[in-house]
Amino acid sequence: MTSRNRTIFVLIAVVVGFFAASSFIYQAMEQLQTWNDEHHQFSESEALAMEPQFSFTDSTSGLFRTLFTNDPGQPVIDGPYLVLAGSFATKSRAKQHLHRIKKYGFRDAEILFFKGKNEIYAVGVGAHRGMQEAARQVKLLASQYQLEAYVHKIRQRS
Repeated sequence: MTSRNRTIFVLIAVVVGFFAASSFIYQAMEQLQTWNDEHHQFSESEALAMEPQFSFTDSTSGLFRTLFTNDPGQPVIDGPYLVLAGSFATKSRAKQHLHRIKKYGFRDAEILFFKGKNEIYAVGVGAHRGMQEAARQVKLLASQYQLEAYVHKIRQRS
């Protein structure tokens, strides 16, 4: 083997090694992010237990506007409902989770702010006028994407 061939072989080995190491590091970071989300996110039961003391305050949200500006003449039967795919105590955790959700193709997903005794940053993925539509989306998120989601009924402010 000539020195030129040996140099080319070493360069190819370095490039392949770099890409292999990069792939390994990327996979490890994805697993760490999943673990972080699971350990810094409220479970559905925890969020639902806190829910009565929280009110949705952001009327500029695209999901909120979807519910209240689409055909205002149509009466809301039993809604409106938001589908939430994660509730977090910090906005930074919610942003990380939102980034993952958007990778799945939920382009309209956004962070929603709920205020009560504490603050909750939830990742909203859908807005529906009826409970059945919202429940269908929750099942889809669980079956196709293994995401824990739940339905939040928007309450009138008192």
